[in-house]
Amino acid sequence: MKKSDIKFYSFVLINADIDFLKYQIDRRGVTLIPNTGLQKLIDECEVYIALPTNSEIYNSTIKPLLVLYSLSDTLRMLWLKKKDFGIQLSAMNSGTYEYGVMTPGQNNFKDFELEIFSAAYLNKFGVSVDLPQNTVGNDIIYNNIEIQCKHPEVFTRDKIDRFLRDFQSSLQTNQKYGVLGLGLDDYLAFTDNSFPIDFEGFERAYRTTLINQDAVMKQIMDSTLPHCPRVLGVYLVNTHFTYNTEMGLSLMKTTNSVFCLRPNARPVTEEIHRQAYEILSMFNGKPAFRSY
Repeated sequence: MKKSDIKFYSFVLINADIDFLKYQIDRRGVTLIPNTGLQKLIDECEVYIALPTNSEIYNSTIKPLLVLYSLSDTLRMLWLKKKDFGIQLSAMNSGTYEYGVMTPGQNNFKDFELEIFSAAYLNKFGVSVDLPQNTVGNDIIYNNIEIQCKHPEVFTRDKIDRFLRDFQSSLQTNQKYGVLGLGLDDYLAFTDNSFPIDFEGFERAYRTTLINQDAVMKQIMDSTLPHCPRVLGVYLVNTHFTYNTEMGLSLMKTTNSVFCLRPNARPVTEEIHRQAYEILSMFNGKPAFRSY
């Protein structure tokens, strides 16, 4: 594939998104860090723009463009809704932007990208949430519901159980109820040489990963959530790269959610349940019910 084959995202549109991102960075006084996070994303998009039109293009060449496309859209949604996101943008100065690349202990870019995506998605569809502009407490606020967004480095039962226990503890301290958002990264981690170039090959690999994730989530739903009475639901955002011969490489986000009904917890009013369900229904039109 050559650069001239990339039709969906012209250099005019790429420049417009880079300029928009730089404008938001400048307006919020964010100081970028060389070769990491936002700066690395911008640099690699600008490197792509400078390539001659007959240059060979690989999956790794296109990935920063896809992340820029998604991030600029979500920031634009929040900005037009007059929602502040300065702290979140500043925090994207560490870690790698690339999905499928694990950076233990330095995952901030994708942690905060999940917060920004969640808040933008909710606001776009009429659920007016806010991103607290401090580093203490939970990540997104909607009326009486607090949302915590977590982007695990590895997707294991132990890791998610710890997130839930900590979230339950903070909600108990605050006397609030909440929803946990999980960002499930593209753990397939294909390289330019190993990425399946046939759609069926990709689908097989991806579905195997989803089946394994579903098995972990079933254990959590059955055995962990019953002991987290202040957590009224969980939503998942799975971000992954996909490939087909018609479109080439694409960045996809698929979402799902589960609603935790707590009929025996007397403090949970119908209004609190409704607010949690409203959030969860944005990520799944008909969330599955779990009654504890």
